[in-house]
Amino acid sequence: MIVVTEAALAVLLAATLEVPAGGDLAAALARARPGDTVRLGAGEHRAALGRLSGVTVAGAGAGATTVLVPEGEDGAVVSGVAALSGLSLRAGPARCALKVLGGSARLGGVALAGGSCGAFVDGGRLDGRDVDLAGDYGLLLRSGEVALDGGSARGAIAGVGTLGGTLALRRFAITGPSGEGGLSVARGSATLEGVVIRAPGPAGISVSAGGQVEGVEVTVAGAAEVGGILGDCAQVIRGTLRLHGATLLGCAGAAVEASGGTLALSGVDASGGSAGCLVLVNGAVAELSGNLCAGRGPGLVAASGARATARANRWWTDPTLWVECGAGARVELGRGESGPEPCAAAR
Repeated sequence: MIVVTEAALAVLLAATLEVPAGGDLAAALARARPGDTVRLGAGEHRAALGRLSGVTVAGAGAGATTVLVPEGEDGAVVSGVAALSGLSLRAGPARCALKVLGGSARLGGVALAGGSCGAFVDGGRLDGRDVDLAGDYGLLLRSGEVALDGGSARGAIAGVGTLGGTLALRRFAITGPSGEGGLSVARGSATLEGVVIRAPGPAGISVSAGGQVEGVEVTVAGAAEVGGILGDCAQVIRGTLRLHGATLLGCAGAAVEASGGTLALSGVDASGGSAGCLVLVNGAVAELSGNLCAGRGPGLVAASGARATARANRWWTDPTLWVECGAGARVELGRGESGPEPCAAAR
């Protein structure tokens, strides 16, 4: 006896619904059943995709098929399992092109733009390859999981922002300028691999409120002073930042500034601005190994109880270290460091 599962039956009965540009997209979506594909022809389609579950919506390419969403509506809301490929989805002011609310969305070759956000994820999962995002936030993650491989983000507030959840970006570009910065992680965690952040505004990477960021082969370039904020390439406020093999350049303020929290840098080439290269304050703790610090100002500033351990770093700055010994700051120099250890007499 041959047993056909419900999932296999859905595949066997799946249909493809063709919708040419200017066709009745809303009617096709209403007819679609789980497992079906709604295929959009090249050109403009004026409709919202509505709530998607169990359906694939495919276009002729992000540069060929454009879905223009009526004002006041989100482009698509995923609460089940859905897929989007080969299309551009554009939503109006105060709306998102895509919302994932407890569901699972798979994207491929998609451009998402909305007045509020390109994509918003709360309690679901978003997986994408070659995805371009734009809005006040290109991507905003409140909770859930996001994994993007290839693509870009830009946002008036932040290119990518997290308020919780887990984010993974690989071979990804974030371009500013943004009001808050390129990548803002407040709570939650982010892993970065081969990520480039260009002209982000006042901060390239901002980690706060217990957020955690770990990056490999990350480049941040061109953080600028905005409204009195100096423009750090990376900024930590009671969070955790770990970078390996990164490049931080064109930083108007510090290459990295940490106020509280934990910092670990290894194999990082950093060029500081007016504030110096690495600035640690308010009890921040840092592990520094095999880095190069250049630029204006001190190579390492440690103040108000901050502590750092440094091994085999190169300091192309003058002065090399500035340590506020009387306020309890300490810098321990390990193998490969030259010169006397700061604050030795204060112990």
